[in-house]
Amino acid sequence: MGELSEYNFILDSSSLERGLGNIKRWCKDCQGKVVLRLYIPTYTLQELDFLRYRRKSFGAREALKFVDQATGEYPNLIVEFPETLDMVLWSEVTSLVDGKHVDALNKLPRRFKNLLKSCIYKCKLEENPLKWILVSEDPRVRQQAELCDVPWCSLVDADSTLAKETNTKQFFESQKFNNLVEKRGTGQSVVGGKRVVRTEFDNTVYASRGRGSLWEP
Repeated sequence: MGELSEYNFILDSSSLERGLGNIKRWCKDCQGKVVLRLYIPTYTLQELDFLRYRRKSFGAREALKFVDQATGEYPNLIVEFPETLDMVLWSEVTSLVDGKHVDALNKLPRRFKNLLKSCIYKCKLEENPLKWILVSEDPRVRQQAELCDVPWCSLVDADSTLAKETNTKQFFESQKFNNLVEKRGTGQSVVGGKRVVRTEFDNTVYASRGRGSLWEP
């Protein structure tokens, strides 16, 4: 068995509030299949706390509960030490970005500056070879990440990537089915820019299904 693939995600509040179910599944499904590290910045906890009390967000409340419980269950779920923010000067952040963006970044609210400090620390300043990616569903956060050259992806993109890693059996069964269709096909053509395989009815191939009983009225 070869080395496991590694994914390192920085989670903002929007990814946890809106995608808690996905993230719980990642923690469960990736065990033994993928090395998954999740980093929770101070910004994320503070935003979730704000959403829980001020907006009465059920998702934020459940996300905080999950983080509290998961830190003991999943060693690779890392909650940022508040002292980390003191280690990164704002001037270090602005020194790493294009000069034309500095004024816009300086005008950001403190909470966004803290998130960027966390991201810059993990992505550019921390002394280790790990590559971190910010997962966010917030357009403002994504825009700020781009200004600071912090790699980011959507929840859907992260979910899709991990699904390919953890559902290898399902992936290979799908590939096997596609190869079988091509083998038994009578010809190929292009329709609407897509390749189409023609088959004969008597040789129709069906995707494998699990066992079950027929429904009877």
